[in-house]
Amino acid sequence: MKAVLAVFFIISLAFFGCAGSQTAQQSVVEQGISGYILLEKGNRMPSPDKPASTPQGLKTMVFIYPVTDLNQLTKLATPGLYQSLNTPAVASATTDSTGYFSVALPPGSYSVFVKYGGGIYANWFNEKNQVSPVEVLEQKVTTVKLMVSAGASY
Repeated sequence: MKAVLAVFFIISLAFFGCAGSQTAQQSVVEQGISGYILLEKGNRMPSPDKPASTPQGLKTMVFIYPVTDLNQLTKLATPGLYQSLNTPAVASATTDSTGYFSVALPPGSYSVFVKYGGGIYANWFNEKNQVSPVEVLEQKVTTVKLMVSAGASY
């Protein structure tokens, strides 16, 4: 009887111990940036016969720099792809298999870049020509969803 209870206890511990592991993968920050990096590829033209494929999470590195102006970058051959910046990144993170990442940061303005194809990728700019700008506010997490579309045709 004691052996049966011991086995039940061990199985219960294993079950309840694994229940929280999914949450642990998506670490929660109280202030900073979190979100998803998604990959779009292939033909993205609208078609009544064949819907476009759903973007997939991209397992890669995310680099956070102080807000960066477009004229600070050197373009590579692929649209949206740039050489690495000469200034050091403020922070970096590795995305999981769904493309999720999270980074704790102090309040301020940042640019978000994605490691892709031998360079860093960014395809979004604001009216001031700031590259992938994100504002982090006191005690807030800014949520982003960045689409890597270098392999897509529109």
